[in-house]
Amino acid sequence: MSEFITAQKQIQLPAPELIAKAAEEKVRAEMKAEEQAKELQVLQEENNRLRNEIKVLQEYKEKAHRELCRVRDEQKTFGKIKVNTEL
Repeated sequence: MSEFITAQKQIQLPAPELIAKAAEEKVRAEMKAEEQAKELQVLQEENNRLRNEIKVLQEYKEKAHRELCRVRDEQKTFGKIKVNTEL
């Protein structure tokens, strides 16, 4: 009976080739996961850089808008000011 159990265990154990192949697949999967993590980090850094650029451009746009409004208001009042040109 013990010989039968031993024979069954030997049949169920994976062959060394399967173990080696599984180890190689594991290494490949880990390398791919590392590559994807690096790519994700690069994309996140690019995303952060673009967000900062958008923020700077938004601030520039707001400043330009305020300046245009100031000039517009200044031009409206300039027409109402009488300038004495007689000497």
